[in-house]
Amino acid sequence: MLRSQGVGVDIPARGKFVLVNIPSFELVALQDGEPVLRSRVVVGKPAATTPEMLSSMFAVQFNPSWTPTPSMIRNEGLHYMPPGPQNPLGRIMFALDNDEFIYLHDTNEKALFNRGQRALSHGCVRVEQARALAAWSLGVSEREIDSMISQGKTYSVPLNEIIPVALVYFTRFPDEHGQLVSHPDIYSNRQAEQRSNLEDATGRLPLGGP
Repeated sequence: MLRSQGVGVDIPARGKFVLVNIPSFELVALQDGEPVLRSRVVVGKPAATTPEMLSSMFAVQFNPSWTPTPSMIRNEGLHYMPPGPQNPLGRIMFALDNDEFIYLHDTNEKALFNRGQRALSHGCVRVEQARALAAWSLGVSEREIDSMISQGKTYSVPLNEIIPVALVYFTRFPDEHGQLVSHPDIYSNRQAEQRSNLEDATGRLPLGGP
């Protein structure tokens, strides 16, 4: 469906797949090629962009701690945050396999999801429906996710199967009704510059399954 609407990502016909479209501030989780969950997201601000990439989710971490980068400490005065309700990662982090330290996570700033323009993070992707995404990724109920969080300790649960994750940049993207919607080019013509990189990566990685 998405490919027929101009979204050139190799979505597998079987299994789980997560797609984050940066300009529409949206995450779509697909099962056997069909959307099963859509969530608002917060992405990187223009000064700290969320990169296009093809990666994979391999674990869900509960009650994560957060350590800012040296530049965040130097420029913004941020500091280490232990697990808890005030942690910037919220209660859930989705571990992705990449060398850019980009991951999906919950947040302690839920009100930001009500904004229309959500390019506000340092590059990682904050997910409004983090509990639902964790439940779907692990194949459990949201009640079980709440029980895992309530343990209070920091620990990771590996996925039974690795889930491919694509962070993409399409200024025209279908909504939940399948209608193509135009979105602002929040990174100023970045789409044209990055498109060939995504297509090259898509050609290299076996996202279509066996």
